[in-house]
Amino acid sequence: MSTAFARRLNLAKDAQEPRETDHPVARFRPRELMRLMAIRHGRVLPDDETGARFRDRVLDTFALLGSKGRRRAENFLVLRCRWMTAVQRADAIEVAFELRRFWSAEALGNDLDVTQAEHERARLRTFRVAGMTDEAMQARKKAADSARKKAKRDAARLHSKPKLSRSAQRLEAILKLLTKPGDWVCIKALSAELKRRKVIHFVTLTGATLTSAVHDAVRLGLETGQLEKRLVDGPKFKVAEIARSRR
Repeated sequence: MSTAFARRLNLAKDAQEPRETDHPVARFRPRELMRLMAIRHGRVLPDDETGARFRDRVLDTFALLGSKGRRRAENFLVLRCRWMTAVQRADAIEVAFELRRFWSAEALGNDLDVTQAEHERARLRTFRVAGMTDEAMQARKKAADSARKKAKRDAARLHSKPKLSRSAQRLEAILKLLTKPGDWVCIKALSAELKRRKVIHFVTLTGATLTSAVHDAVRLGLETGQLEKRLVDGPKFKVAEIARSRR
């Protein structure tokens, strides 16, 4: 049987197998193994037992990808296992794709003897640190969640904004209405507009209570320099008008 015919036969056989490309292991583990290999060995695996073991685990992962995985396996062996002959490469691929071994996160971490430093540096998610059991993983995850929640609470306390007074909240609502400096409006018209729009900090107020609340908010705005005030002639008396400060 010719090499080309055998390759076409293998691709056809792989295409009949279930495609597992949506599985997180099949999608992400190859890249994680490449990062780990770069940390340990650089661009090429060594011609020894350690290199052979790492090569086999990579091929086991590619075997989950069907025909696409076979092409990637061939490229991987040519580029990363330069000490292998063409026959050795073909035999290694056939063994992996025939067995289609699936390694659990715990088993692969133990087999490759992954250290904590390697796990963090290579950003491994589909296999664990050697010796890390399910119980240890749960305890570690729980501790990490607790630490993250504590850091979030601490940050909230350190950077929390002071709670605004009722008048300050109402002043903010008024400033949202007075969008442009120099747009003057009398307090009576402002109160009516706040009521018409049902602004949250004024919606329950009516009559004199509403007027008093608006005056308190305006007074705070004048004290803090966020509002300006002027008196203009009215039909009988002077009328107070306010506007957003130009400063």
